[in-house]
Amino acid sequence: MKKLLVIRNQNNHYLGRHGEWLDGSHVSALFRTEHRDAALNELFETNIRDFDLRGEILECEVDKHGYPVVEVLNPIAAVPDAMPATERAGGEALADDNTAT
Repeated sequence: MKKLLVIRNQNNHYLGRHGEWLDGSHVSALFRTEHRDAALNELFETNIRDFDLRGEILECEVDKHGYPVVEVLNPIAAVPDAMPATERAGGEALADDNTAT
């Protein structure tokens, strides 16, 4: 039977195809591969961006549509990783266009 590899973090969230953490309820959006070296490379690159990451590669069964069968353990609302869109990478807040100077 065919198997797929996915990446899960310490909060039981799964890596998405675009680098975001997902709860696993939308399996079509998950990063998945058949090749262990590709999964290991993706985990390594993700860990470079987030050095607090404690990720693991999981081997999953495949459903009838070809998607991995994963267990949804934590709701996505619990993901603390999202940075507010009003902050820059340097940590300074963006100026509001409506403020008077």
